[in-house]
Parts: sequence; structure tokens; C-alpha cells
Amino acid sequence: MTTIRDIAKASGFSIATVSRVLNGSDKVTEETRNKILRVIKEMEYRRSESIKGSLFRAVGVLVPDLKADYYGMIAEGIEEALLRNNYEMFLSTYRHSLNKEKQALEEFFARKVDGVILCTTYDDEECLEKFLEAGIPIVAIDRENSDLKIDIVTIDNYSASFEVVKYLYKMGHRKILYVQGLMEVYSARERKKAFEDFSIKNKDLEVTFVSAGFDPEEGYNAVKKHLDTYGKTFTAIAFSNDWVALSGIKAMKEKGIDYPNDVSIIGFDDATFAKYLHPSLTTVRQPTYEMGLNAAKLLIEKLERKRESRVKRRMILPTELIIRDSVKDINPVF
Repeated sequence: MTTIRDIAKASGFSIATVSRVLNGSDKVTEETRNKILRVIKEMEYRRSESIKGSLFRAVGVLVPDLKADYYGMIAEGIEEALLRNNYEMFLSTYRHSLNKEKQALEEFFARKVDGVILCTTYDDEECLEKFLEAGIPIVAIDRENSDLKIDIVTIDNYSASFEVVKYLYKMGHRKILYVQGLMEVYSARERKKAFEDFSIKNKDLEVTFVSAGFDPEEGYNAVKKHLDTYGKTFTAIAFSNDWVALSGIKAMKEKGIDYPNDVSIIGFDDATFAKYLHPSLTTVRQPTYEMGLNAAKLLIEKLERKRESRVKRRMILPTELIIRDSVKDINPVF
């Protein structure tokens, strides 16, 4: 069966340009239109009919991975809203690779999805423009503002992390190791900036930043390397997420360091296991399911033309610092 991708390859034009011709867009030259139409005729391409009107009732959802709770819960929220409104979900992972993200987006375009929901993506604006040009709406989760006309659902990463470092400071910690996420990701940059700004305002606070990512092995390696090189130079560690915190705890225990008696620990996300650790993990709770649910609702509003497609919305959902047993108060007792 001939696909749009086949037409694009045979004609020498992009998938976006082929789609614009098929949709009757006036954003292509007459010469280009005639060339593509000629290839379409030669290859006997037949476009599938819509299930309802011009909609195929299919939404592409792109997440980095499904290894931990975070993206899995977001995907469940998205699926709940889509199923409730009779939309099908095409779920794809890109494993924190821009190339794999581009490939997944191309596949969505070839499948003629009606809309796209993206989670924590990278420098992909060029890829997304062709969706918008073809009239395919996009909603992003955990993404910074841009010139693209896409709706965004997120949290206030800066304020959430500011609460983390403020809490550690309140508990007497003046030497903190911060195991940061990938700096290519907007949320990781915002969280790091919160620690930097707080330390600038509080001169007696020393924050050491070590690079990691969002996977457990990266947290383990980062903490182990720091301990091997410098020893225990901190009284508390803050992690980019709870899974990374879990592996960091293992690296500490291998060195005979106990938490919270020797070092306090704080995570981010409030993963399912966080309250079951012993001692239980202090962390930041994100409304992950609600983020997915609201992202899907925003997209459906666009698809059903309940909102003007040119209106750009940014929805910020609340977070909560969940205080458990992994942070010790080390303030002097007088």
C-alpha cells in the first residue's frame, strides 16, 4: 500500500508538502502541486477515508520512555481522556534521542494523526512546524514557552525546586550535592537555576552540581564518582527524580553511608515506591496523571473546534513538597 512517505520520497518533496497538497492547502506553488499530483497519480495513491468528518480520530503521543512511573502515569491520563472521547492513541518512545524523536514524528505524520501530544522533548521546533502548517494541533507537556502556537501543560519547576532547597536549608544543611538532570531539558534547567539562585541569596550555602540524567544507573554513577573522588563533602543530596535518588542511595550504602543519619536525601516526582522505602523518601509530588488528562482535553478542544486554534494556552498545575523521613534536622540544639 502506497503511503505519504512513499509519495514524498518519489517526488523529492517533504511529507509536510505532500500533506498540504492532499489537504488542498494554498501554501504550495502551482508547479510543486502539479509535480506531486503527477506522482500521486503514477503511484495510484488512495487516501483513506475519515471515521468522522475530516478526522481519523487518532492522536500521536510521544514520551521519552516508560521505565518509571512519571511518563506511564501521564500516558494513562492522556488515554483516559482520549478513550472517553472516542480517540485512538498511538504511543511511541524516543529514548531521549532527538533523532528517534524526529523518526517518531515522521511516523505520526505518515499515519495522518489528527493531533500530537509531546512530553519533555528537545530542539525539535523545525519538526513541529510542519504539523502546525498542515493544521495538525500540538499540545506539549513539560516544555518551555516558544514562538510555536502550541498549548503547554506543565508545573512550575523553578518554584518546586526552590521549595526543596529552602526546606533543606531550613533543616540546617549548608553543603548540598545536587544531582541534576539533562540540561537539554527545560525542567532540569529550571530546577538547577532555583538551587543557584537560592545559594546566591544565602552566602553560607554551598551547592555542588554533578551531571547525571533521569535513569537510575546515571544517578548511581554520579554519586559513586563524586564519593570516589572527593569523599563525603555534603550533608544532603537532592536528586532530579526518585528513581535517580534510589540508585544514589545504593552508591552511598556501598560506601557505608547511611541516610538520613549521615546524609539527608530528597527526590522529585513522588514515585509509587517513595513512601515504601525505609526510611521513606521526602520528595516533590507532581500531578502526573492530571497533566496527561489536561493535555488530552486541550487537544480535543482544538480538534473539536471548541477553541480557536490560534489561541496559545499554558496550564501550570500545582506541586507539593511531601515531607517524610529521609531528611534529618541538623540544626544545632542550644
